[in-house]
Amino acid sequence: MSKTPQSFNKPGRPTLEDTDIAGVGAAVLTLTRELWILNDRVQVLEAVLAEKGIEVQQEIENYQPSEEMQARLNEQSQALVEKVLAAMQSD
Repeated sequence: MSKTPQSFNKPGRPTLEDTDIAGVGAAVLTLTRELWILNDRVQVLEAVLAEKGIEVQQEIENYQPSEEMQARLNEQSQALVEKVLAAMQSD
């Protein structure tokens, strides 16, 4: 008899315990800071380019990165995930 996902996909403990709250809070603040910095930089960059007569918003939406650039993006993404996970595990 095969197992259904519901039969084994149960965490061994509650997803969050009281002792996890500080780490979760630190992770949320870390993500918020990172998002705010990125949001700021993108808006400033788009404004500077627009002032120079270069409208890039649609170009950004349609952009297809090269394999090299995608590798860099993946690396940066992984670094952010690790930073957030580290914040969640801090005491």
